[in-house]
Amino acid sequence: MRLLTGPLRGPRDPAQPLVTLLDGPARVELSGATAGNWAAKTANLLASLGPPARVGLLLPLHWQAVTLLLGAGLSGAAVVVGARPDDLAGCEVAFTTAGLAGEVLDAGVDDVLAVSTLPLGGRLRDLPAMVLDAGAELPVHGDHWAGRPPAHVVVERGGAPVAVPDLGLGPADRVLTALDPHAGLEVLLSALRAGAGLVLCPGAVPSGDALAQEGVTATAGVDLPGLRRLA
Repeated sequence: MRLLTGPLRGPRDPAQPLVTLLDGPARVELSGATAGNWAAKTANLLASLGPPARVGLLLPLHWQAVTLLLGAGLSGAAVVVGARPDDLAGCEVAFTTAGLAGEVLDAGVDDVLAVSTLPLGGRLRDLPAMVLDAGAELPVHGDHWAGRPPAHVVVERGGAPVAVPDLGLGPADRVLTALDPHAGLEVLLSALRAGAGLVLCPGAVPSGDALAQEGVTATAGVDLPGLRRLA
């Protein structure tokens, strides 16, 4: 086990899929380059807000949870991954769902951005007062991060830095996870650091040919025949 050092994202062909979301009939795939663009937008947005020293994430399993995690780490902020609004107390900025945004504000977070959980993301309506729409704020920022990459990235859960296990993954792996970011944080971080691809299944896991086409090599939160379970 070790804490994160250096970039959060390991070596991977940027043209290859990095994050694939399978949500019912919807399938959304981001290459490494596209995920990197969203991460840069996030880092640039955070730079315009301070930049904050601590950024909270309280999100379901979704491609935006991954790109926001990458972007917050790229900005140099400590990333706090929570399971409930109070976990984000002490963060200057937080990304969460529209339904939890008011409670995250009440926890004392200065700037709260609500994130759409639709497969493609997008803009939101009727947000609580003082809550920003991440779907409107992120796209206007640049696709490249001009800041200095951080020497190390701190990701916290439950008030302590997360130690990242070496799960024996590499760029040839594709890890299917059904765990939310809080519960499956070690798997997410280990896969990203190793340059492995992620297949996110927040709902029912596809079976048969649909799953075989994804080229999954390991799983987390679900047992699949012939595949190694990581968590």
